[in-house]
Amino acid sequence: MPTSVRWRARACIAATLLAVGLAAVPATSAAAELQLPTPNGAGIATVTPAEAGAGWIARDVSRTGAVIDAYSSKPSAGDTADAILALVAAGDGANQVKSASRWLQHNFGSYVAPKGAANPGSLGLVILAAVAAGVNPRRFGGNGGANDLVTRLRATERLHGSEAGVFGAPKSATAFSQSIALLALAAVKDTDSTTRLGESFLSHEQCADGGWELSRPRLTAACPRPNAKTYSGPDTNSTAMAVMAIVALGGKFAHNPVGFFARSQEADGSFGYYGIAGDGQAGDPDSSAESVQALIALGALGEKRFVRRGVTPERALVSFQYGCHAAPARQGEFRFGSAPSQLATLQAVPAVAGVALPVRSRLLSAAEPRLSCPTN
Repeated sequence: MPTSVRWRARACIAATLLAVGLAAVPATSAAAELQLPTPNGAGIATVTPAEAGAGWIARDVSRTGAVIDAYSSKPSAGDTADAILALVAAGDGANQVKSASRWLQHNFGSYVAPKGAANPGSLGLVILAAVAAGVNPRRFGGNGGANDLVTRLRATERLHGSEAGVFGAPKSATAFSQSIALLALAAVKDTDSTTRLGESFLSHEQCADGGWELSRPRLTAACPRPNAKTYSGPDTNSTAMAVMAIVALGGKFAHNPVGFFARSQEADGSFGYYGIAGDGQAGDPDSSAESVQALIALGALGEKRFVRRGVTPERALVSFQYGCHAAPARQGEFRFGSAPSQLATLQAVPAVAGVALPVRSRLLSAAEPRLSCPTN
């Protein structure tokens, strides 16, 4: 994903994950398929890629429970929520999930309502993290009205007029934020007629090729073709989030999105933000992770059409992970381009764990897994 688009998408959901990046639908065989030697390394790994990534994330959680954002060097509520989702999806880091949840309960205020205005994407992400951690999002950190995240999220939805079903201000609404809001309501099983209104709005934003644009200002106009140079047209990230939201709510698609992902996949099995096969664009871990999660939700991950040159999407995603060749502090982390990436790791781990959004609470191990690498 181009850096500018990557940060634009992250801002829309106030994270990424992937990510990020989780299961209203049962996990498929992805986790089993991914129990393989970690790529890019010497020797044989004794943990799965999901375990290795979860171990890295667990060690990245600070003593306060917050995840310190790698770019700003400040505690980040969005990254902390993403870390909770990733660790629960992988089934490890019980102590870190507990401490991260406690920190988030006391530090979500400005994140979910920057400048005093409720942000549905941020509210949705914190609700998803709360559900995954086994904490009640209706009493998140207290019993006051501000602690009822579900009611606050529902209050952002427009119920009348041409924008009926939109969460938040129409000018700032995106397929990302709409999907996160709906995934959060699916996670708490709050799916009444108004939730269906939001789902209907998202469904109607789907393009004829099966994908979604980040923002589609006019439904009467056809979606442009994906264009990585102009940053326009349907993209894999927005499509993946919309797919998971609609599947989680038991909805239907006007156009089958599986074909969109097949046309978007790169020759090496990975996915880029704007998937246009043969355009020379490299795939990235964030887009690959979200696409894998969408295919898990659709039950299509194992289809032969997604095997490129013998490489499955899951294996392509794992190729971004540092293995035994890297410094011990990097092992298990994912890279974006040629650089280590905290955000990519947070988004990739749920996907390599074989889990799609929303993540359900589960019994966790206290382990912080590490690769077992040869010393010579």
